[in-house]
Amino acid sequence: MGVGYLKYDEATDYGVYLDNLENPKVPSFEYVCRLGHKNAWVVRDTANGTVCLQSYSTIVSMQLPDGGSVDFGRWSNTTTRHQGDFRDWCREHSPETSG
Repeated sequence: MGVGYLKYDEATDYGVYLDNLENPKVPSFEYVCRLGHKNAWVVRDTANGTVCLQSYSTIVSMQLPDGGSVDFGRWSNTTTRHQGDFRDWCREHSPETSG
């Protein structure tokens, strides 16, 4: 899959990548997995490898090295639920316990 950011496509029920080469100041992310919601994805920053949660079109949380996560503010109830699921995902995929 390419580098860019995910946008939900209602026609296919999947996230589709949009290339951001026209605006190099926008971070580029690669898909890691879908988080069980049609509008939430785990993505990796291609510049530094940081794993983040993208809810709809916004990066809302980031994984910490100890397997925890940090949330970037308070969002809608749906995005808050995505953040909770991402915390669970981070505990299961902690960089400290992964080989």
